[in-house]
Amino acid sequence: MRAQESRVSVALGDDLGHYPDEVWDLELDHLDMFTEEIIDELDAIPWAEGNHAPSHSTVSARTSKHSWGASGSYSEIIMQVSTGTAGGVGATAIAAAIKVVYEKLKNRARGDSWRHMPSNEEATRLAQSRIHRHYDVSVDKLTLVRSDVDAETQRYDLEFSHEDGRKFGATVGAISGMPSCTRVWADGPLARPAPDPVDPGN
Repeated sequence: MRAQESRVSVALGDDLGHYPDEVWDLELDHLDMFTEEIIDELDAIPWAEGNHAPSHSTVSARTSKHSWGASGSYSEIIMQVSTGTAGGVGATAIAAAIKVVYEKLKNRARGDSWRHMPSNEEATRLAQSRIHRHYDVSVDKLTLVRSDVDAETQRYDLEFSHEDGRKFGATVGAISGMPSCTRVWADGPLARPAPDPVDPGN
């Protein structure tokens, strides 16, 4: 399916039992590619280190269609890449590979969710929503402590403190000229909460 709205995420981390160290998000309108084609492009990312075998990765995809007089469709593709053995040059290579893939996807889309450089307030709201999405923290408990803007590259670098002492950051416009791309990160590994125990029933 070619969706009217598409979101692609690449999450990097070294332990699936923890939240990712960083996540790159891209939202596009009318991406002229089938879901399988997008996944094929993403498959280059785990090979970015140039090793004989790719980094461990998983990909999940979901699509939806709706109609209530007007119709719409949505796709979400999430790749998780292990960086347990990356570090240094390897991590840099993976980030560079993400940028190459996202540029390709952008070139196959009609547009993105931002038609212009967002305002500081818009960038802050977007960053908070992405941090909430990927790290399960309440937006109300995030306080903006730093905001830097580079008008030439259309990029905001933001940092937030959580009321429990944790720190999170975001770059809105993670790729030059692509403000719909964001990169969010957490300061230090954050363990995911243990799943609720299964009710054995009666």
